[in-house]
Amino acid sequence: MTYGEYMKGVVQGEKNILFVNMAWGLGLGIIIDGNLYYGKSGFSGELGHFCMFENEVLCHCGKKGCLETEASGSAFHRILMERYREGSNTILAGKLDSGEEISLGDLLEAVRKEDVLCIDILEKMGVNLGKGIAGLMNIFNPELVIIGGTLSLTGDYITQPIKTAVRKYSLNLVNKDSAIITSKLKDKAGIVGACMLARSRMFES
Repeated sequence: MTYGEYMKGVVQGEKNILFVNMAWGLGLGIIIDGNLYYGKSGFSGELGHFCMFENEVLCHCGKKGCLETEASGSAFHRILMERYREGSNTILAGKLDSGEEISLGDLLEAVRKEDVLCIDILEKMGVNLGKGIAGLMNIFNPELVIIGGTLSLTGDYITQPIKTAVRKYSLNLVNKDSAIITSKLKDKAGIVGACMLARSRMFES
């Protein structure tokens, strides 16, 4: 997804880029000086497993307090269920009461229909993610941070709280040089990137 955006998406000549994949989980793609950064074993970018919270939510990695437990599609689903059980209302109440599975698509549709509960949850997740991105920006000083993945389709509902948190928690010297934008390729980013990577490796051999 990162390479897709770099080659055919929003990137306009920038060489130092962070791509945040906000879907059911939370991941990070890194480009430094125009090259994908993989790390020693290929596992770089595990943004979702920054330990940032003193909560008792068990992440799928087996640890507690991960950023992913408060800023991801799985977090969105869990918090919605918790808030509904506590008495908050939502247009998804019918599905919740009937025991139907709530998908990411359902959550996105609720946001599009201006469901107040879902928007509130999404905004809080944006603040949490923004804190994590602020830390990354302090380290990498990127030219561009791209918000991608399924939850990026909510547009300003997620990007505005991210930007606000970044301005609040990152160094001014860093954030004034970095732009935060949403993915241009959206759900095609992964496919485009895979094709472009395959092409580049074919010509390298």
